[in-house]
Amino acid sequence: MIASIVTSGAAAVIAIMAYWLNHRGEVRRSLRKERINWVSSQLKDLYGPLLVLAETNERAWREYRKEYFPHGESPQGPLAESMSTRWHVWVKTVFAPRAQQIREIVTARGDLIIEREMPAVVLDFCAHAATYDALLADWDTIAVNDSTLIRHPGSSFLSYVRESYIILKDEQEELLKLSRT
Repeated sequence: MIASIVTSGAAAVIAIMAYWLNHRGEVRRSLRKERINWVSSQLKDLYGPLLVLAETNERAWREYRKEYFPHGESPQGPLAESMSTRWHVWVKTVFAPRAQQIREIVTARGDLIIEREMPAVVLDFCAHAATYDALLADWDTIAVNDSTLIRHPGSSFLSYVRESYIILKDEQEELLKLSRT
């Protein structure tokens, strides 16, 4: 009689432990899947598009500088009329549209930012992009401005986007490896 009680008790303990271990494994798999989905969303909806647009803008800017300022000098004072016209075309068709797209993505999907708070470099870039609105609205008047009021944050913005993208890609790769095992 005692043997049967011990046997049935042991069977119950084993069943409970098996259920608990299985449940715990399912919870881990579920959390891993949610994390994979979150990281994938960060890449697909925020950092991927930001990287493509920021890289595109950076390459266009480098080519513009190489073509029109081959010795790396920055123009001092107002631009000559031909250079000013060329600059207007580039800003209207290349730089401002990309900056606006980046700002729209950050505004729409800022919840996917890796950090707890919005990074200063992202806010600086968005402020720069916002000044294009005023610049372009005033551009065809007599009082022509040749630059935005708030300067582009420079390479720090592209570096931030690149580094964040790489961090997320590494995490995604690791999560996918874990989910396969």
